[in-house]
Amino acid sequence: MRYRFMFLAIILSACTFQVDVVTPSASSTVPPATSPALTLPADTPSPFPTPTFIPAIPPSPLQENAGVYPIQFAPNGTYMDVVDSLLAGSSKTYSINAAKGQVMSISIRLGPYSSWTVIPMKIAGADGTVLCPVEENLSCYFWRGALPATQDYFVTLTPEIDVSNFTMRVAIDPPGTTSQSFQYLSNNRAASFSYPDEFSPVLLPDMYTFKLVPEMALQFIDTNSLDNTNLIEAYFLFGASNDAGIVESCTQPVSLGGQETIIDEVDIGGVPFTRSEAAGLGAGNIYEQIYHRAVYHGYCYEVTFFIHSANIGNYAAESGVREFDYDALMQKFESILSTFVIK
Repeated sequence: MRYRFMFLAIILSACTFQVDVVTPSASSTVPPATSPALTLPADTPSPFPTPTFIPAIPPSPLQENAGVYPIQFAPNGTYMDVVDSLLAGSSKTYSINAAKGQVMSISIRLGPYSSWTVIPMKIAGADGTVLCPVEENLSCYFWRGALPATQDYFVTLTPEIDVSNFTMRVAIDPPGTTSQSFQYLSNNRAASFSYPDEFSPVLLPDMYTFKLVPEMALQFIDTNSLDNTNLIEAYFLFGASNDAGIVESCTQPVSLGGQETIIDEVDIGGVPFTRSEAAGLGAGNIYEQIYHRAVYHGYCYEVTFFIHSANIGNYAAESGVREFDYDALMQKFESILSTFVIK
């Protein structure tokens, strides 16, 4: 998988959402031919599953190279958030069993008190098929796609620095489906929205492109939409604040990476929001932000679409890099926004 990222300083933001978590135990020091079977639901779950909240299990102590750690979903479960810790230069392998054609996604979110980094991963089938990275000289930090065979898949993480309390989300869509959705409830418990598994929670690097520090950052992780395109990264960002100064200037435009211009007033879940746009250019990079801000019941709310791409003219024709589907990405952003509700 070809993956590019902006390596910037971080903001340590708190995020609260409902998850199932587990700290797996090793099954052996040698990858088994077949790990314990993954329990899949007999029928498709509701489009917006709300998992039972289970407090995060404290991560295991930072570990050196270990064995294979099987991941098994709860009955009728379709995803799991695995909490763990690893030492720099060590590696850890997890196994998941899934069926041919099922859509699987793997992503990582650092803990709120971690030093920001990326964790390289390798995803390979028991038959030797490597899903990511697609080339040895490339890096892979997330993956989402349809599985080529029914078998065990092994996910190996190898961090470059010590990482504590990271969360690896493993989601496998039920047979016959190509997506599942998750719900988010804001820290003030007044706002909520749902998002598909094409997006995953991450600890956001500091990009200085928002008025409010996001309490939830969702990164677009659909491999097919990113590979061999000029799209570098895309985020759906949400923040809320009752700080008097922020509330007072909530809907006023600011210059954050580019001059911001108000373009419209839109209704989102029955609440009027001010919609504005900003764009910036630099060293062949294109940065676009679309903001939605509103004051409601003493809080300033901000939802941001952030898109970072490269100028398609920077690529040689023989490179095979194509223009990413801007309209399709915007449709995905708008689909999440359409579920946004404030009580």
